[in-house]
Amino acid sequence: MSRSPGLGVRGHATGLVLCLGYLAVLTLSADELAMARDEGFYVVAAERYASWFGLLFKQPEHALTREVIDRFWSYNHEHPPLFKALFALSHLAQRTWHLFPSDSLAFRFPGMLSAALTVWLLYTFGARLENRRTGLFAAFAYALLPRPFYHAHLMAFDVPITLLVLAVTYAYWRSLASRAWAVLCGLLFGLALATKHNAWIVPGVLLVHFSWVCVAELRARRLGGGIQQSGGIRQSGGVGQGGGIQQGGGIQQSGAQQSIVPYWLLFMAILGPLIFVASWPWIWHDTLVRVQDYAAFHLHHVYYNMAYFGVNHFRPPFPMSFPWVMSLLTLPLTTVALCVTGIVLERRALWPSFMRKTSDRAWLARDPRESSVLLFGSLLAPLLVISLPFTPIFGGTKHWITAYPFLVLFGGLAFSRLCDAVLARLPLDTESTPRMLAQASLQPRSPARLDLPPRSGARGLLRRAAPAGLGCILLAPALVETAHSHPFGLSHYSAAFGGAPAAADLGMNRQFWGFTTGSIAGLLKQRLPNGGRVFLCDTTVQAWRMLQRDGIVPANVRPTPHITRAHYALVHHEHHFAEVDHQIWTAYGRVQPVHVLTYDGVPIISIYENPYLVR
Repeated sequence: MSRSPGLGVRGHATGLVLCLGYLAVLTLSADELAMARDEGFYVVAAERYASWFGLLFKQPEHALTREVIDRFWSYNHEHPPLFKALFALSHLAQRTWHLFPSDSLAFRFPGMLSAALTVWLLYTFGARLENRRTGLFAAFAYALLPRPFYHAHLMAFDVPITLLVLAVTYAYWRSLASRAWAVLCGLLFGLALATKHNAWIVPGVLLVHFSWVCVAELRARRLGGGIQQSGGIRQSGGVGQGGGIQQGGGIQQSGAQQSIVPYWLLFMAILGPLIFVASWPWIWHDTLVRVQDYAAFHLHHVYYNMAYFGVNHFRPPFPMSFPWVMSLLTLPLTTVALCVTGIVLERRALWPSFMRKTSDRAWLARDPRESSVLLFGSLLAPLLVISLPFTPIFGGTKHWITAYPFLVLFGGLAFSRLCDAVLARLPLDTESTPRMLAQASLQPRSPARLDLPPRSGARGLLRRAAPAGLGCILLAPALVETAHSHPFGLSHYSAAFGGAPAAADLGMNRQFWGFTTGSIAGLLKQRLPNGGRVFLCDTTVQAWRMLQRDGIVPANVRPTPHITRAHYALVHHEHHFAEVDHQIWTAYGRVQPVHVLTYDGVPIISIYENPYLVR
């Protein structure tokens, strides 16, 4: 890795187009998704924050008193405030300027923007790691993961923390060659801490990686010089632009060495806690006690159930295989295969420098920042944390979604190498051959691996189209699966393993959060033209109110917690709701639902009509 030059204006423009394109897709497809149960709580929190912001603008002294802060910020205080504050600001913008077609889209917009920025950053990261093909493939591959696509629509913290973990890692990686990036690394880490607790494991991952870098640097010095970095610290010679060592320069013998002082850690340690505390009014009073309260909530998190191979797990220990198998079953197989190929291709680079069999100068010249180790560590850490037997499991793949950007970067790497192999077998254009050979003579790369296309001719057109065609072929299955998964993203399983029907046969979880109620809202509206009551099963009252607020269900169709008082009763098909079916059968004296919502033939929601209230 680390061979590519900088992006330039054209490269950043490409990233911007990817970002805006993905944002457009998310916003246009959002109205098919009803709010999930957690989103309902965040709506309430965001509205309270918005009220506090209004008070802060009008009466700042009053707004900053402990009594007022506690009144507005105590609700849902188990999560840091950054993105709930952004949800609040987006809500205020909607209330003032009516920017969005619905209130739910206004609340969700910051999360969608996070997903779009993740795509942009993935392109940038991949392009700087290897080349633009790597970045492009990684960006598209991430955008076309069905479950992350679902989560990208939500007013939640999983996608925002994915963006910030990736951003912190990228800034750290750049900081190995520039102290300015060390400052940015600290700032981004503070924002990550203010978003979700996943951020606390990032410094550990970076410290492990930095030990790899230091070992390599110390070995380089023992061999008679340091490793020269691009734009690097204590650098004395010319540099390449992309992050790797200067092409053809090899190991510098003039004392140019990479610093082994962890400046990034210094700024993370200073700026991280400062931003974390400064952004959260709730911990401005009784700071230590409230931070301990926040930590205790997540260290002893309430445990929800999850169905896994026919067993409904209600408490730890949970199967250690859960995150690994669920990733394999829910990600598109072609994407996984390419990502695993990328890891295999980089397997030698994952060992500490003194254990590698390649020549000393070869590994030093290849990647002084040990980029493969950084990606692999960042990929493994979230999966390993969830695999621990005492870690509560209360959801699905969203808990290790921060691993996926690093996974697809390996996929981008494999894709780039595959393009090289294909181009090596295509005929060279006679017009461009002299130029390519001239370049080859200046670079330590095979002419067959040069990715600069010729300017004209059929052969030139073929060489230009080959990478794009190959990318389309490899990403087509993921595109089809992602499009097919919407709006049942949490029910989706990879087509290679038989999809949702096979997962149902295996006894896997079909959904959670009660978000699928939005798919039968039209039916309820049709059957209750004069209003009525509905038993919502797993859907929260707050999420239902957002359906009413968006005009999807009328205000006179009200939720009720009592099956016997409901005109219609819903059952979300999760294992632990099987008893609800029996309760309804007993209460209504019949077992036939009036409608069953299915996904690929798998029941998602059954709707029962109360014969004593609906004639």
